[in-house]
Amino acid sequence: MTSQFLMRVHRRRSLAAALLLVALGCGALDVQNPDIVDPSTLTGTPSIAAFRNGAIGDYAFAVDGDNGVNEGQILVSGSFTDELVNAETFPTRIEYDRRTIDIRNGTLTTVFRNIQRARRSAEDGAVKIAAATPAAVLRGQFRIPELLSLAGYAYIYMGENYCSGVPIGNFGDDGTLVFGDPLTTTQLFQRAVERFDSALAFPDSTPNVKVRRLAAVGKGRALLDLGQYAAAAAAVAGIPTNFSYSTTHTAATNRQHNGIFRFGITNERFSVADLDGGNGLNFRTALDPRVLTRRSPANDFGFDNATPQWDEGKYYPETDSVQVATGVEARLIEAEASLAAGDPATWLATLNTLRATTNLIKSPPTVASGELSFVAGPALQPLVDPGTPAAQQDLMFRERAFWMFLTGHRLGDLRRLVRQYGRSADAVFPGGGGQPYIVNGNNKGGNFGSDFNLPIPFDELNNPKFLSCIDRNP
Repeated sequence: MTSQFLMRVHRRRSLAAALLLVALGCGALDVQNPDIVDPSTLTGTPSIAAFRNGAIGDYAFAVDGDNGVNEGQILVSGSFTDELVNAETFPTRIEYDRRTIDIRNGTLTTVFRNIQRARRSAEDGAVKIAAATPAAVLRGQFRIPELLSLAGYAYIYMGENYCSGVPIGNFGDDGTLVFGDPLTTTQLFQRAVERFDSALAFPDSTPNVKVRRLAAVGKGRALLDLGQYAAAAAAVAGIPTNFSYSTTHTAATNRQHNGIFRFGITNERFSVADLDGGNGLNFRTALDPRVLTRRSPANDFGFDNATPQWDEGKYYPETDSVQVATGVEARLIEAEASLAAGDPATWLATLNTLRATTNLIKSPPTVASGELSFVAGPALQPLVDPGTPAAQQDLMFRERAFWMFLTGHRLGDLRRLVRQYGRSADAVFPGGGGQPYIVNGNNKGGNFGSDFNLPIPFDELNNPKFLSCIDRNP
């Protein structure tokens, strides 16, 4: 059945398209409109591409970051976990790398606003495209389910990365701000599933297969976050392993750069981690071809001139695309579902089939003259079943970590290890138990904290429906 959101899309077809990107309501946060397009010109069929491109641009900006001013969800969650370490002096970034976050953290306030803007832009864009699309061609309008899917991914990021109790504000049909009720972590994932179901149920007579696969992988991810393993596997069944939907980047404006490249390689503010906090994965020294690294020059240090700088080679150069959903993720979801169902043989076979498919692994990029090349490591070898449930789970999450390195999955996975698999948070998160804050061999002072997710920014207290995080549990 078509969801309530999709029914709203159809109800509003007759409304004239208004703003492309309004000053989006993140509960009570005031968001500035970044556009230079006159909204009054965005009416009728010619506006459809503008609505779509604006929403996709907001999503890429919120998740991937920009030319070195605003980091996105991937960088923040990667540094908060064991993928990256902070290699600079900016205190608000040190806070989330160290896991001791003040709710007045200005950097994270902007990051939160941006993911809320992306969510609102995608939802609003879907409605406005419906309003601008002639009835005769509405059934072939793939942009609507595409934007509903991106909204679903925005809800996933808020559920995976933030504390329970994220307010979701909106604007009414008359343009007035509607303060948002806080949604629990579970409710955020359920909202994401609703958006993906709306995308998959869209009455498209000429279905865009890529968009439907985008929605299916997103639904599988959200269901996995909910602990519904069999349903997650069913959602991604049949998706080709070589499927990929990515955001694209250009060097045309600062906002369109690949922020992961810029913050890491150009500005050297983030460095690839290795055994972060004593219990993180050995992303660098594993010499795994799925995690390309280098130190160029060989004695290079980060922005703080003290932390050894190890560049990532997954995104190179600044125009490289960033994967949102892949067939590899679909197989990993199926593998975990097999393990949860007590079928380790299928679980292991699925993982080994991925490892044997060499064209899924990016080759080391061609670097600029005078730079050192990235180290790829030897080819992947077949895995052997470690035998015990705990060891099998460790291997499952290690494979997820290396396959989906720096794609924004790691924080959600660490939280799932605690929430769904009963692991101790201090054993899962880097520096657990208050270990000294040492990153890549550099003692930056103090100890790691005990934050297990990102807090809702202080500014959200302007929302009368929001008092604080419902809880900060993993």
